[in-house]
Amino acid sequence: MKKILALVGLVLAGSALGQEPGWTDPYVPPHVKRVGPPPVETRGDALKAQVEKKLRDQFDAADTAKSGTLTRSQALAAGFGYVAENFDAIDTRRAGVVRFDDLKRHLGL
Repeated sequence: MKKILALVGLVLAGSALGQEPGWTDPYVPPHVKRVGPPPVETRGDALKAQVEKKLRDQFDAADTAKSGTLTRSQALAAGFGYVAENFDAIDTRRAGVVRFDDLKRHLGL
C-alpha cells in the first residue's frame, strides 16, 4: 500500500513539473501571476500592420510641424536615428524632406 501511495505521489509530482512555476503556488502575489491566455504570436499581414503602425506613430511624433514630412534635424531631435542616418538614401527625390511613403519604400514595406 505504501508503494502505491508513493507511486501516486510521484505521478502527481511529475505532472506538476510540466506547469509553469508559480501559477499554482498560493503564495505567489496575484500581480505576478499571468492573467488571461498567453499572447498570440503575430504573423503575416497582421505583423506587417503592427510594424507599419508603430513606424507611423514614431514618424508622426517626430513630425513636430505636422506637415507629413520629416527633415533630418527633426528626425535627430526626435531620436529617430535610422531616418537621420539614412536620410539621403530615403530622400530619393532630393527634396530635403522625407515622407512616410519614402520611408516605407526604403524599408520595403
